[in-house]
Amino acid sequence: MDNLEDVVLPTTVDDLIKMLNKVYPEKSPELSDDTKTIYFKAGQRDVVKFLNTLKERKDENVLRNK
Repeated sequence: MDNLEDVVLPTTVDDLIKMLNKVYPEKSPELSDDTKTIYFKAGQRDVVKFLNTLKERKDENVLRNK
């Protein structure tokens, strides 16, 4: 996602997680990135990974309870 000015808050948690995965994708750092930037981007992605894990747990629980 290049232009974040048009991004609005999604109405569902699932849509929010999808959006965050697009905005903060899993990718390797650039060779030109300094250490601070690498750690900052890794922290952003770590939050998205945590939300993905919570969603997976919820989805697994829903399937088990059917």
